[in-house]
Amino acid sequence: MRVMRFSLRGYLLCVVGAICADALFVAIRFVGLSTVPAFATLDYDSIDHRVLFSRTLVIGLMIGTVFYAVGRVFDTPAIRRRPYWVMIALQALTGLACVLLVLVGVRLREIVASGDALTFAAFQARLLTVNFVVVLTYYLVVSFAFVFVSQIDRKFGPGVLRRLVAGTFYHPREIELIFMFLDLKDSTTHAERLGHLEFASLIQDCFRDLSVVSEYGAQVYQYVGDEAILLWEVAEGLEHANCLQAYFAFGRQLAGREDYYESRYGLAPQFKAGVSVGPATALEVGEIKREIAYLGDVLNTTARIQGQCNAYGESLLISEALRDRLRSVPERLDIDPVGVTELRGRAEAVQLYRVRERQAANPAR
Repeated sequence: MRVMRFSLRGYLLCVVGAICADALFVAIRFVGLSTVPAFATLDYDSIDHRVLFSRTLVIGLMIGTVFYAVGRVFDTPAIRRRPYWVMIALQALTGLACVLLVLVGVRLREIVASGDALTFAAFQARLLTVNFVVVLTYYLVVSFAFVFVSQIDRKFGPGVLRRLVAGTFYHPREIELIFMFLDLKDSTTHAERLGHLEFASLIQDCFRDLSVVSEYGAQVYQYVGDEAILLWEVAEGLEHANCLQAYFAFGRQLAGREDYYESRYGLAPQFKAGVSVGPATALEVGEIKREIAYLGDVLNTTARIQGQCNAYGESLLISEALRDRLRSVPERLDIDPVGVTELRGRAEAVQLYRVRERQAANPAR
């Protein structure tokens, strides 16, 4: 069963966005009407703006919650594998349907509050109006805008779009991050047997299944051939050893679809990984295509650690720097030293640790 991870930041962004959209609609429709000749006969003083904007906050909160819930419900591998226009249309129209229910509920409450009889005629008189159609059309546009921006955010990676817009790394900055270099085992053998197109489809399927790591706060920095580079902010990655749990969650995801991989490709894909922590320089690069790039010794070290997996016969190796900072590690994970090794490009030897998951462990997080 898929566990939906609640994101407070994501929820607040949805709510604030919906409130701003509502406030903009109210400002356009009601503020300054006394200066418009077409509304000269309107009793402008009868509009209580405090009540109007109070309702805006409440309705914005409700609709923002709806948009967030719809986004989480549709955040599934089956939906994510569809073309972008299908995802946008599904989420936008579902969100609009939920907004329609909210607006219908508001109209019903208005009828009850006014003391009128709750009849179909009264409901029809309040619902089938030009104003209601305008409101619904506006929310259709807002719904598509919300979903479009969320998909663009996913395209760049969580938080990257916000940082690009804000110019967070327009000037290079040094930050501390956790990196994981994840590589397909026996990739050369698989590529030779499957051929280029089938091997490409295999990588495509594997990296779709990699989406499970987002439940552990991981961000995908880059895809390089059959290798993926993941990163975490330090606090997020260390919490409950998320940077380690993500690897095993990915392994369980692949194992759960082993029948599919065996029938389609004649193999069960497995990945090896190296993980380390350290300072990296983050900077915005590119003109035609902009992205946030990371430079630093920690990336080179992590790549070398992953390269030692074959030498030690292990699937997951981590650095001593990361091991020393892990405070909360699930009991099902065993972390043991495997030896000190010289890494190409480093003057000092590095102590490496292997991480294994006990076979009898409960797969639930």
